[in-house]
Amino acid sequence: MSALCLTRGCTTGWRDWTHGELWLLPDALVRRRLGFAATQANRYGPTVGDPLPSGDPATFQPDEIRAAHRTNKFLPFGAIAKAQLFRGFTAHGLALTTTDGQRHKLLWLTADPAYGILTESLPALLGERLVF
Repeated sequence: MSALCLTRGCTTGWRDWTHGELWLLPDALVRRRLGFAATQANRYGPTVGDPLPSGDPATFQPDEIRAAHRTNKFLPFGAIAKAQLFRGFTAHGLALTTTDGQRHKLLWLTADPAYGILTESLPALLGERLVF
């Protein structure tokens, strides 16, 4: 399986207004910050086309991703203790807690396909750790 970019309109909470990419890897979720110019260009979405942008999962190095910006995330599925997918009016999202007790929130534009893809993918990857 290749890495899939589900949205380029992902933030890490309501106080984080700078968009980033949300990638679904075979063994992790990755959020990489894009910057102000990309945020302005994204507006209301959609921010990805069909087919979805894809890449080689091996190019996603956890330490490099985390070091590039404090809002970047590399979240291995094995380290997720619980997760909740939710739908909203302007944004859909995923709230999760990792096994070390850290809490993370990922929000994305409703115009992007991330919610539908994660609804189909995450149950097999997280099992009972996922709720809707």
